[in-house]
Amino acid sequence: MRIGLNPLDPQRVSTEQTASAAASRQAGKTSGEDADAFSSDTVSLSALANRALQAPEVRQEKVASLQQSIATGQYRLDAQSIAAAMLNQ
Repeated sequence: MRIGLNPLDPQRVSTEQTASAAASRQAGKTSGEDADAFSSDTVSLSALANRALQAPEVRQEKVASLQQSIATGQYRLDAQSIAAAMLNQ
C-alpha cells in the first residue's frame, strides 16, 4: 500500500530551505533594534540573577527577632485567622 502519492523533490526541498534561511537572515538584519533590546534585557536579567544569588537565604535579623519574641512569650498566634487563611487557599 502506497502512502505518499507525491514524492518529495530533493531540489525543491533544498530551494525552500535556502529561501527560508535567507528570509531569516534578512529579518535579522532589519531588526537590529530588537537585538539591542534583547541584549540589554539579558544584561538586566543577569544583574538581577547575580543580586538574587548574593542575597542571604535567611533573613537573620527577622529570625532573631522572632526567636526573641517566642522566648519571652510575646509571640502569639491567632488560630482562627490561620484556619481561615488555610481554608481560603
